[in-house]
Amino acid sequence: MPRTKEQNEEIRARRKEAIMRGALSVYVEKGYAAADIGDVAERAGVARGLVYYYYKDKLSLFRDLFLHMFDLSNNHIRTHFGQEGSAVELCQQFANAMFNNLFEQSDHVLFFFRMRHDLRELFGKEEIKGLLWRDTKLQVMVEKLKMGMDAGEVRRMSPELLTDQFWGAMMHGMAHLRQRNDELLKQGHSLEEVKELLETEIRDAALSCALMLRPV
Repeated sequence: MPRTKEQNEEIRARRKEAIMRGALSVYVEKGYAAADIGDVAERAGVARGLVYYYYKDKLSLFRDLFLHMFDLSNNHIRTHFGQEGSAVELCQQFANAMFNNLFEQSDHVLFFFRMRHDLRELFGKEEIKGLLWRDTKLQVMVEKLKMGMDAGEVRRMSPELLTDQFWGAMMHGMAHLRQRNDELLKQGHSLEEVKELLETEIRDAALSCALMLRPV
């Protein structure tokens, strides 16, 4: 019995999702220059020819990966800061989730550490201006901080500057926790043991990011 249009679309979506996972895994390990479509196919559990069926070359595959990751990040931030709750609470919860993602979705975190090195390789100057992935996704945070300022729970200053400062503090915390994670893994600790050992540092890092938002 032939498949329906809906079944074919579902199969196509599953295959592309698998290819994206494979491409992400290869990218965070090797970067764009050293990545190979054969490696992507192997990680995705599909034939090399199937990757070429969807993507004509490595460039088109990894451009799609970047756009896919930007969309995931934007959607996550919009959803999180679209919830009910105070600006400070939401920011602390967001930082805590980001820090824990080092263990639960490490490839996603490592992508955003690495991707800056390859943006210009994959996208032209004008395309990069059009993407503005960071500015676009942080606007919802800016709006939430403005609301917090109006409510008196967030220090009064440029909300754009405060958003940048919060984001910078969070990235520094991520870099520190990533380094500690690597050190503990090299010492022979399991991933679960590492997470337990770093539990206090994760909590303190998220709290520190939130405290910088409060009135002085």
